[in-house]
Amino acid sequence: MKSLVTKARTRYRANPAWCWLLATVFLFPILPEYISPFVLFAGFIVFKRQWSREGRLAKVGSLGKLEMVFMAFALLSTLWSDTKLETVAMALLWWGMFLIQVMIFNLANTKQKINAVLKTIVAGAAVNSAVAAVQIITYLLYKYNVISQSLVLSNPFYRAIDKAVYTWLPFKIRTNTFDDRASGFFSNPNLLATYLLLAFPISIYLFLNAKTKKSKCVYLFTNLLISGGISSTLSRSACLIVLIGWLFMFIVLIRRHGKELFGIGVSTCLIVVPSLLTRYGLILNPDSGSSDAPQSTSAHLKIWGSAFDYIIHHISTFIYGLGFGCESTGAYLLASYQLDKPHAHNFILEFWSELGIIGVALFVAVIACAVGKIFEINANNGKKFDLIFCIFASLVLLLLFGMTDFIFNSPKQIILFMMSMGIIQAISQCYDKTLIKSTGDFIKATSHDLKQMVELEK
Repeated sequence: MKSLVTKARTRYRANPAWCWLLATVFLFPILPEYISPFVLFAGFIVFKRQWSREGRLAKVGSLGKLEMVFMAFALLSTLWSDTKLETVAMALLWWGMFLIQVMIFNLANTKQKINAVLKTIVAGAAVNSAVAAVQIITYLLYKYNVISQSLVLSNPFYRAIDKAVYTWLPFKIRTNTFDDRASGFFSNPNLLATYLLLAFPISIYLFLNAKTKKSKCVYLFTNLLISGGISSTLSRSACLIVLIGWLFMFIVLIRRHGKELFGIGVSTCLIVVPSLLTRYGLILNPDSGSSDAPQSTSAHLKIWGSAFDYIIHHISTFIYGLGFGCESTGAYLLASYQLDKPHAHNFILEFWSELGIIGVALFVAVIACAVGKIFEINANNGKKFDLIFCIFASLVLLLLFGMTDFIFNSPKQIILFMMSMGIIQAISQCYDKTLIKSTGDFIKATSHDLKQMVELEK
């Protein structure tokens, strides 16, 4: 034990910023929302001091600069926002979470370190999934009178502490908790689902490329845990998206990893499909055949239709929005459409409401730049192709979920996007790539990757 402590202390002294980065990536999704950001800020201070001591300047890269333009416009929207306090707070929160991206881009400067960050993300997702599974299992056992309520694991995990903290704060924080849908260490099942969808393809990449039988078993178990965590949230869209994500990966990687991916697909279906059946009232429902799923779908369609209707009938909102932050969206949905909803349940409609078509265009430019950086990498071997494809799939699943729910509603969600962008930047700087300066270059690079994919799978 003493030797382990000594070894850990030596490694920390050799590179404290790197240790803080891994700690932040692992702890941020596990600690409460009101504690996690301070871990990031502390880690960034350590990183900045180390970089200054070594005479180095922190890089943000072209992708980071594009994000800074988007975040600057979000902060600028305070000038015309009717909810200035929330607008400033949300804009500054994005700037704060951006620090993790800077740390990953600068510190994960080798292939081994990128792999360490990916493993840390998956480890945090596995821990969250294990807690979520216990939450939903103990709830079902209580529901069917197998155990007493005192044995049900708190859901969300920090529920009692959250209530005390949010009551103490001088402003109101609105959170929706669900006894019958697991949230893990997050405050809401959809927040947890966002994290697990991001981690799912990464866990598959680690499983497919594990070097030993033991590590392969570990990553297989981790992947099953993450599928179980998604299932425990009982989020219909998350369950459907994870199945779509597996199918997408299976089609692309079938020739080299078909047998392994088929096994993962069967396991994922066995774990996730029961949640879909439950949400549609077909199993584990005392009122057989009844379900809130149709009402939920109808409510989503009504929210989307109302948001779009408001945007196109208010020219200022259409062009530059009402101001960053969800409060203005919730206000007009309630005042004009009698919908008591906190946001538009779609990140495009939400950003359009908050920042207009200008903000949407800036965010789309960020995503386009990130995708360009993924496809400019020269995927000339199987493992490299697996990596860039799984990172691409991770981003796609995150954004797909954002089409059904707003995925930037809390620090724990915003930081997921920033981690994804940081990983993409880190991979881009560590691997050989084709320089992309135009749309034509992007098409050529993509075509080259597709050709290599075919060659690798022969």
